[in-house]
This record gives sequence, structure tokens and C-alpha cells, in this order.
Amino acid sequence: MLDELKKGLAHFKSITYKKHEKLYRDLEHTQDPHTLFIACSDSRVSPEILIDSDPGEVFTIRNIANTVPSYETSHNDITTVSSIEYAIDVLKVEEVIICGHSNCGGCAAVLNGWGHLTDLPYTQSYLKPLETVKEKIEKLNAFKDDETKARLMEQRNVVEQVNHLKSFPGIQEKLETGQLEIEGWYFDIKSGSVSVYDEDNDTFCRVDDERGKV
Repeated sequence: MLDELKKGLAHFKSITYKKHEKLYRDLEHTQDPHTLFIACSDSRVSPEILIDSDPGEVFTIRNIANTVPSYETSHNDITTVSSIEYAIDVLKVEEVIICGHSNCGGCAAVLNGWGHLTDLPYTQSYLKPLETVKEKIEKLNAFKDDETKARLMEQRNVVEQVNHLKSFPGIQEKLETGQLEIEGWYFDIKSGSVSVYDEDNDTFCRVDDERGKV
């Protein structure tokens, strides 16, 4: 075991667990999270740290480029779909957040072509659905610089995944009846800022750090 892991476990048991001991005991047989957080597997993105949540508050799904299959292709990613199903239908979460981030390796891989993924066949296959997002970016922003296109790819990918989630009939019903809310977030690693997708204006609006409002 790595020394970093040993130290982390020791700190958890002596400090973190002690701080939340009653909460962990209360959570032993049940959980009641208010939010499903779908994030990228990137090690720089930590949902619990980002929203300062306690154990038991957030049900998380993490995968490359924070993807959600559409209803029509749901059979391609049973792990993600079954986790979403459980969070919404069993745990009754009130909100779903799909969170992308800056410098996303998955989005960059798609945007820059498949040449460097020759030795990663599973990754290449997994990211294929993002080709549609790339095509939209290239068509509408062909003359923009690489950094701008990369950011657009990351943000439009969030919008695409939100739309995929909304394509499930059961989820659409819960949205219409007010039982569920879905938001698309974009986390800028360098600045620590989070922007939320505004569907009405088709843009990402930065969250006010002090008031927690867009």
C-alpha cells in the first residue's frame, strides 16, 4: 500500500471519522442524498469538496468526460444508467448535476482526433458518441483558437449529456411535475469557479461566490 494511502486512512480514522462519528453511525443502515452528481473521473474534480457536502448528502457517478447515454443508446452503458435509475427511483434525489471541467482529457481526445488513442481501444470506443459534439464545435467555431474550442467542447459536452438525461421518459415526467431538477455545471480548475448552464439564454453563467447565486 502506498504511504499516501496509509496516511490518508490514518487521518480519516483519527480525525475525519471522529468529527462525523454520529453521522456515520446514523448512516449505517440508510442513506438519503438530496443530489445525484455526475462528474468526470478526473482526479482534480471532487464533487464532495466542490460543494462542501457531508457524507450521505450526494450520490455520485464518475466516468470519462461525465457522460450519460441517451435513452436510445442506454444499453451501451448499463453501469451509468442503473446508477441513475437507483438514485432517482429509489433514493428519490431532488436534483441531478452533470459537471464538466476545464482541461478535460476526454474532450481533448475527441477534439484533437483519435491518433493518440491507438493503444487505448476501450477509451476510444467509449468516447465515440462525443463525435457529435465535436462536429458542432468545428462547424460553428472553425476559425477560433484551440483554447476557445477546447472550452466550448467541454461546455457543449455538458449540454449534450443533460439533453441525453432528459431523453428518458421517466425523467422527463419528473421534470414536468417538479419532482426533479437537472443542471449542467462547468468547473474551471485554475480559478475554482463554477458556471451553471442557462437553457433560456444558451450560455454558462458564473455562480456568484459570495451569495451562491447565478
